Amino acid sequence: MYCYVVQPNSVVLEVEVDQKAKGQDVLEKVCDILGIRTEMDYFGLKYISVKNTELWLNLRNPVERKSLGQNNLRFMLKVKFWVPPHLVLQETTRHQMFHQVLAELRSGRLIPQDKEAKLRLAALICQALSNTPVWEFYSSWAEILGTADSGHVIASLHKEMEGMKSSAAEYWVLKEVANLEEFGEEIYEIKGWRIGIGPHGVRLYQPEQHTIPYSAIRSTSTLRRLFQLWYLGPEHKEELLEIKCDSNSTASGLYRALTERHDFYSCDTVRGAVTAQYIRDLKGTIASIFNESTPLGKKYVFDIRRTCREVHDGARRALYAAKVEAAAVAANSATSSCASADSSSAEALAIIIDALTCRVCMDSAIDTVFFPCAHVLCCNDCAQKLRNCPLCRSEVDTAKKLYLPTQELGIQIPPM
Repeated sequence: MYCYVVQPNSVVLEVEVDQKAKGQDVLEKVCDILGIRTEMDYFGLKYISVKNTELWLNLRNPVERKSLGQNNLRFMLKVKFWVPPHLVLQETTRHQMFHQVLAELRSGRLIPQDKEAKLRLAALICQALSNTPVWEFYSSWAEILGTADSGHVIASLHKEMEGMKSSAAEYWVLKEVANLEEFGEEIYEIKGWRIGIGPHGVRLYQPEQHTIPYSAIRSTSTLRRLFQLWYLGPEHKEELLEIKCDSNSTASGLYRALTERHDFYSCDTVRGAVTAQYIRDLKGTIASIFNESTPLGKKYVFDIRRTCREVHDGARRALYAAKVEAAAVAANSATSSCASADSSSAEALAIIIDALTCRVCMDSAIDTVFFPCAHVLCCNDCAQKLRNCPLCRSEVDTAKKLYLPTQELGIQIPPM
C-alpha cells in the first residue's frame, strides 16, 4: 500500500509499504529518503482524525485505514521531541527542524518577545533561505514577527551575515528559538484549559499560569475522558490536577504525551512499565480469555523506544562507525589501486625483458647489430653463426657489438 507523508516544508513523499506494515516501517522509509535515519527517534508521524484533530500515530501498531478514519493514508512528518541544536549531529536533521520552526513561526505559535531577538531571527531566516538580498523576504518576515516597519533593519543585519552558510544560519535560527519558553511544547486546548507539555514539565496557561516540573510528578492516569495528574505542590503536599477532556482520544493523547516526554527527557532509559503497556479491542479481549498471550487485537499505548541520552549516544556511535567504515573502504581501495599498479608495472617489465632477449637462443640479452640492415636481434654468440639477418633475410656483411643501457636501468635478462 502507498502512504503519503508531508514534510515540514510541505513537500509530499510517497512511500510503499506492506499491507500489514507498522507505523515504524513508514517512518523508517521516509527517514531513509531524507537521510535522517540515524536521528529518527526525534520525529513522529501525525494524522488528521475523524474529528479534524491532529493526533500522533502510534508507530508500534499496524497502520489501518479503518482505525485512522482515512481512505488515503496521509501523514505529516513532525518533530516529536525537540532538543537544543548542539545535540543534533546531522545537518539533514537540523534542516527538517528548521522548516518546522518556520511553520510554527508563521502560525504564530512561536514568537520572540524581545524586538532585538525578532530582528536577529528574521535576518538569520533570510540568510538561511537566500544568501542574496530579497526584499520580499524582509517585508514578509518583518510582518510575521510583528515588526512590520523594520524591513530596512533586517536588510542591514542580513548584509552583515553575508557569506554565512545556509546550514550555519539554520543552526543559529534553532539556537535562537531554543531560548523561547514555548520551545518544544505540545499544546492542548481543552474547555478553558490550555496546557503545554515540553522538555521541562507541564505548563498551565489557562485558567491560571502554573508550572509542574517532571521531578514533582507522582503519577498520571486516564479514565475515558477524565485525565488525572498527581504531583507535589510548592509546600511538598500531594495535589491533584483533574481535567475533563472533549473526547477519549484527547484524554489518551494528553496521557500519552506526558508519559512519553517524561521518559524521554528525564529518564536514563525507557521504563518497562511504559513499553509493556497495551490495550485490546473487543475481539482481542475475548480471545485473551482462552489464550492470554495472543497478539490478536493488541494495541500498544506508547511507542517511545529510546530516551534523549540514548538517542544522542546512539547517533554518535552510528556516525563514528560509518566514518570508520568509510576510512576502511578508502584504505582498501588505495591498497587495491597499488596492487593493480604493481601488476601493471610487472607486465610492462616482462614486455621490455622479452623485447631485449635474443630472438635465436632466447637465453641471452641482445647486444649485436647487423650491417647493412641495422637490425638488432641477437646476442654476440648467435650473431657469429648467422650469415643472413633472421628478420629481413638480407646478407650480413658485418656484425658489431652494441652496448645497451640494460645494466644501468637495472634490467636483467633471466636465463630461460
